[in-house]
Amino acid sequence: MLSLCPDWCWQYCDEQDRLLLQLSNSHHIQTAFSAKELLSKPEQQSLCMEQAQLLMDFAEALEGLLPDSELLTVAARAVAALNFVKAPVQKSHLFNFSSIECSSHLMSIAKLEGLSRAKVLLVAKADPMVDCLLLEPMELLNGKQLSAGQLVRVQQNRLMPLQFAPLYALTA
Repeated sequence: MLSLCPDWCWQYCDEQDRLLLQLSNSHHIQTAFSAKELLSKPEQQSLCMEQAQLLMDFAEALEGLLPDSELLTVAARAVAALNFVKAPVQKSHLFNFSSIECSSHLMSIAKLEGLSRAKVLLVAKADPMVDCLLLEPMELLNGKQLSAGQLVRVQQNRLMPLQFAPLYALTA
């Protein structure tokens, strides 16, 4: 199980132009969020209790769905998205419509489809919109590439289930 350390802190790195969760002097988790996407640039901002609980909740919700080696990284990026990143612009038109209804529970994994498909983690919801953290790189319908770790806002009708339920044909 994941154990948190009271020394963990959020740090904006000018050199890399990225938000980091500093775990120790030599270890950190780098997010995909640059200065232009951030509400503020944290300087040695301690991980507060609410963020620590959210980190644990995301890690617990993803346990068994992602390899253990990725749990902390993905959970930290989701917490960063919720606490430091400006609300993304809605980009539903860059993703295919899904005719299959998908559950849109927070902290669950779904898929988005552009010219390629990618797994996403649902981090925030305001009907009918949902904010998703890309777990894989993907190509949008306009040909633009998005990297893993980026935050996108889409309408819920763009989400596809991670696993498709078997479809049964009726016979006469």
